Amino acid sequence: MRLDHVALTVADREASAAFYGRYFGLEQRVHEDDHLLILAGADGSLLALSEGEVPQDLPRTHHFGFQASGAKAGVALRAQFAQDDVAEAEFQEHGPTRVQVFDPDGYRVEAYAF
Repeated sequence: MRLDHVALTVADREASAAFYGRYFGLEQRVHEDDHLLILAGADGSLLALSEGEVPQDLPRTHHFGFQASGAKAGVALRAQFAQDDVAEAEFQEHGPTRVQVFDPDGYRVEAYAF
C-alpha cells in the first residue's frame, strides 16, 4: 500500500491551500464543501484541510515531507521560502538535502532530495 493522504486542521483553508499549491504543487481541488477541502498534486498526492482549532506545541518530530526532484530543486525551494519569508525550522545539505519550514499554522513540512 502507499500513503494516500494527510489530513490537517487549519485556521484558514484558503491560506493553507495557497501555501501548499505554491510550494508543493497541490493545486487541484478534488473536493470542497463547508467542512473539507481536498487538494491533489499531479502525482496523486492528496491533502485534506478542515478548518478548526489548530493544535499547539507539536513535537519537532511531527512533520510530513515531499520529495524534491533533486538536491538543486531542494536548494532552489529553500531560496524561494527565504524570499517569501517562510519560517525555516531546519536545513541539512549533507546526505539527503532537506529543508523543513513551518506552514501558515505552524505544522512542519519538509522538502528533501537524495
